[in-house]
Amino acid sequence: MSPSPRHPARDTIPLGDVELHDHYLPALPAGDYRIEVTHTLRDGASVVGGPFTAVQKFTVRGPQVRIDAGAVIAQQPPDGSSGRFAEVLPHVVLGDPMLAWERPLTGASHDTPWLALLVLTDSQLVGGATAPTRTLSATVADFLADDPAVLKPALTVESDVGPGDGCVYIQVAASAFQAVAPRLDELRFLAHCRGANTADRSILGLAEDGLFSVVVANRFPSTAASDTPSAPGADPATGTRNIVHLVSLEGHERILVAAPDFQGRSSVALLSLCSWSFQAQPDRAADFADLAEGLTRTPSGARAAREDMWLRLPAAAHGPDTDTDAGRHLTRRLDDGYLPLPYLTRSGEATYGWYRGPLTPVLPAATDQAALATTADALIAYDPTWGSFDLSLATAFETGRALALADAPYAQHLLAFRQATRQLVDTLHHQATSTHLQRDGSGGEGHTRPVTARAAFGALLDSHLLTALGTPPGRPGAPWSPPVSAPSPDPVGTLAAVLRSEATRAALTAATHTDDGLGEHLDRVADWLGRLLLLYPVPFTPLVPDERMLPRESLRFFHLDPSWLDALLSGAIGIGAQSSRDTAQDRIVAATIRAAATAKAAAHRATQRATTPADPTSDGAPADGATGFGPVSGLLLRSALVSGWPNLAVRASDPAGAPVPILRLDHLSPTVLLCLFDGLPAVVELAEPQEGFRFGVQDHGLIPLRNLLAPPGTPGGRPLGEQLGPDVTFAVLDHLRAGTDGRVLDLGSLVPALTAALDTAHGGAVGPLGPADLALQMVRVPEAIRFTGPNGD
Repeated sequence: MSPSPRHPARDTIPLGDVELHDHYLPALPAGDYRIEVTHTLRDGASVVGGPFTAVQKFTVRGPQVRIDAGAVIAQQPPDGSSGRFAEVLPHVVLGDPMLAWERPLTGASHDTPWLALLVLTDSQLVGGATAPTRTLSATVADFLADDPAVLKPALTVESDVGPGDGCVYIQVAASAFQAVAPRLDELRFLAHCRGANTADRSILGLAEDGLFSVVVANRFPSTAASDTPSAPGADPATGTRNIVHLVSLEGHERILVAAPDFQGRSSVALLSLCSWSFQAQPDRAADFADLAEGLTRTPSGARAAREDMWLRLPAAAHGPDTDTDAGRHLTRRLDDGYLPLPYLTRSGEATYGWYRGPLTPVLPAATDQAALATTADALIAYDPTWGSFDLSLATAFETGRALALADAPYAQHLLAFRQATRQLVDTLHHQATSTHLQRDGSGGEGHTRPVTARAAFGALLDSHLLTALGTPPGRPGAPWSPPVSAPSPDPVGTLAAVLRSEATRAALTAATHTDDGLGEHLDRVADWLGRLLLLYPVPFTPLVPDERMLPRESLRFFHLDPSWLDALLSGAIGIGAQSSRDTAQDRIVAATIRAAATAKAAAHRATQRATTPADPTSDGAPADGATGFGPVSGLLLRSALVSGWPNLAVRASDPAGAPVPILRLDHLSPTVLLCLFDGLPAVVELAEPQEGFRFGVQDHGLIPLRNLLAPPGTPGGRPLGEQLGPDVTFAVLDHLRAGTDGRVLDLGSLVPALTAALDTAHGGAVGPLGPADLALQMVRVPEAIRFTGPNGD
């Protein structure tokens, strides 16, 4: 698949907005090309030799028989979902904005896509009964081989596709293909390009540029009510299984007409590039609105209280006894996010200990001990009143140590950094204790700083050295006596004094900012520790130690415990320390390491998205001059929303309405989403992604007509895309193909009628209707759910 070109759409479009374009055409469509250059030499009227000819063949590569696995960004309705989808036009969002137009179709205009989305039922597909979406697998040669019962595409395979390459295809009954396949002149209205700001989405490993190509089906899904009960896949209780295939129409142009000639074949073979299925039924069990609304309810169906939305054990787990001191102590601990777990002491006694991970329902106070600890035991807290242990920070320390030891490259970089630090300290110690180097008196108040050996040698050369060497030695006037030995200095005490000195701290700090000093090693260490601060390598169990804290279909908010993070970094930084000297050195540079790691964590998401920290629209980037982040909060979402809408948008704002930067937004599993905010938001919104909103009709088959004339920013004008009025509607379902067993749009009738209705509603001609204009009229606004802070509703 061709890479998407860089485009500013993802950062220039405001969050929540979307741009629609008719297409995104490549400069040169995919295919095999031949350049022939002829040069003729003439001498007057006669030709000299030749003609001289040069031929160059080349191929513009593009997908032909398959697309990359990661090319599909979103599918609507989601794969495997079940809901009220009868009024929704299925569509697929592709990560490459040019993919839908990369290949030309014979007899079609250059803006005609080569892809189409077919919505089928089991009864309309032939073969493939063992595959979930009724697909068949074969080599390219076998797929194109002539079959008297199957019409194959007249496909010219490009040079980069071998006959033995694999492909996936489907066979559609000829009558079904004639009923549901779009006509050649309708195809351009079923694909468009879309731009959106992607700052509120998880990155998902995409080379994202904010532009997407979208292919829309021309058929509404079938439901149990519209199919015969005996039809395969039709069940009044569960609805009808609809199968959607993104197919290539290349080579089938001759049958994309109202009355195609199938040459006596009973079915048509089409390359399937992507496929999924869903159940269309009357209820709304898997709609975005109902799934989002379910996040605000308890398992019993009652509305959840605000305190039920924090990450901790539910109130039902507290137990009935809250009238005693022990009961109140237990309730307070559980409300603070703690969990009692079995604990085996070093002496072999079995007891229990309290544990709380870094994601807490309360804002904990930071403690200095976590950043200064060198062992996990130093962070075990004991409550003599209740005889219980708090092992939270000790667990964090051991988690950081275990993760660091398991990562060999990090351990090597940390060891190199520690050795470079030792060499620098040795140099400073030698300068401080040398009796051969003079002191220049520049060490600050009451201190003298030894000069370097180079400076001392230079001063010696500047003196009258040669004169002194040429002067004969004089005769000593006093009798000789043996020198008195000076007391030997205490090396341990001297080294400790050097380590504690401000000169050493200043020298180490300065060296960490130079590329030829400690800076190169520090940068690599800080990269790893920055990811550790954002909990990337931390297993899920230390984060959520009990499933009851995050049940299915739940959303939980939390604060990030700074002391837990300090202990986590202490464990990771302390590996490989072999002596008290290493420990002392680590303490000197610890503040610098932690500051560098925090800065890396603050800029991590901006780095992933290839934005700069100074970019005002980038999330997760610190402001100019900032080196880290403040109090961190976040959310954990465990729901079918995550799997059904993998590009789910998460937006947060402060009390003034300004966006709160996102530090991390990632899928921990197909159904679990973790988001970390740089600050405490006043409002958090979960929304369908702008590039993944739905197309379709409202109740009774109507759509509201939207403004197409006013450009953005026109003073006093109606904004582009705004509804023209609550009663200004258009009946889409009046324009369906006649004689078909499904509701298939007749675009040849729909587009002219919609254009006339828009002309009337605008009071003037709006011009020819393009694919983007049709998409704007058919769009169903993305749904969202908003959560507010304690001062909201």
